[in-house]
Amino acid sequence: METKQNLKISGSGSFGGGIYDEVKISGSGSINGDLECNTLKCSGSADIVGNVISKNMKFSGSASIKGNVKTEIIEVSGSVKVNGNVDSDEIKVSGGSQISGDVRTRKIKISGGSSIDGNLHGEEVDISGSINIKKDCESESFKASGGMNIEGLLNAGEVNINLYGRCRAKEIGGENINVRLSAFDESIVAKFLKTMFSYRRELITEAIEGDNIYLEGTTAKIVRGNNVTIGRGCYIEKVEYSGEINILDDGKVQNQVRI
Repeated sequence: METKQNLKISGSGSFGGGIYDEVKISGSGSINGDLECNTLKCSGSADIVGNVISKNMKFSGSASIKGNVKTEIIEVSGSVKVNGNVDSDEIKVSGGSQISGDVRTRKIKISGGSSIDGNLHGEEVDISGSINIKKDCESESFKASGGMNIEGLLNAGEVNINLYGRCRAKEIGGENINVRLSAFDESIVAKFLKTMFSYRRELITEAIEGDNIYLEGTTAKIVRGNNVTIGRGCYIEKVEYSGEINILDDGKVQNQVRI
């Protein structure tokens, strides 16, 4: 069996694509062509012109990939820009990532910042940083305690949003939908942030549809569900429900219809 070679770039260099065991970039390197390897580690600056297939990818530096990415796990503590689609079993972003295509994954955790120009498909989505999705987001479980902007549909079996700031989604659908105002402004960190930034804890959406719905801090044109609770800080133009409706605290509903 032929042994795969390693590729290490610690200075400045340009290489062709190929098949390698381990690729390490700690300097400034460019790879022209498709790249296949077991591990790809970048702590420097990388420019890859081609598709990348790797079992494990770690970016603590900066990288630009002009092609599609397929991997088992990708970890980003630096910054990565992908001009293509990303297919990965697990994605962890504590730095910054920008993806121009679609993302397919089993599990994605964003504690930094991420921008996706296409769709996001994942079984588990966990956002404690910020995410911007220009199309739809579909998952079995969606959790957000950071900032989010979804220009299309957010559809998940379980939706849990803890509002620390302003969140937006064009439409939200799910079996169980739970949106709550955080206790953010009670913390020491929040008091510091409030002296420096202007923020408002709210979810803005056109429509919410689910089975069991509990909302706080939400502004929506229409909410449809079986059992619906409208809590503090809500302003809903219309609620359509088939089971029960509860309006708590200062929650406001202009029109409610039992169907």
